Amino acid sequence: MSKVAECSIIIKDDFNNIFIVRKKTKKNQPQLWYIVGRKIRGREIEEKCISRAVKDDLKSIVFNLARVGEYILDENLNEVCAVYEGVLNEKVVYGSDIAEGRWISTNELDDFDFADDEKEKILMYIK
Repeated sequence: MSKVAECSIIIKDDFNNIFIVRKKTKKNQPQLWYIVGRKIRGREIEEKCISRAVKDDLKSIVFNLARVGEYILDENLNEVCAVYEGVLNEKVVYGSDIAEGRWISTNELDDFDFADDEKEKILMYIK
């Protein structure tokens, strides 16, 4: 059985757009896009990890949380990332680590420079 090492959430709206964020970086580092997510702490359950990530990054509460699937992070260590979907019913206020956020349609995925494995998680949700 696989061990869930981290959780990610795909935040969608009524028009099936997806919310992505760009984290603050130093001047010489690339500016990459991410979906909201965190590593699991200790014995934390997946839903609590997702709630913590949304609260820290977007200062909001996620609703209608549903598990989409698992994305394999490391086959040797047997670690996976649990991918969820959910919606926000409040205005987004960025946390201290977030520089920018955007709603994008699924047709615009190729226009953004995503971090490793982030685009694959989104594509798993679309299918």
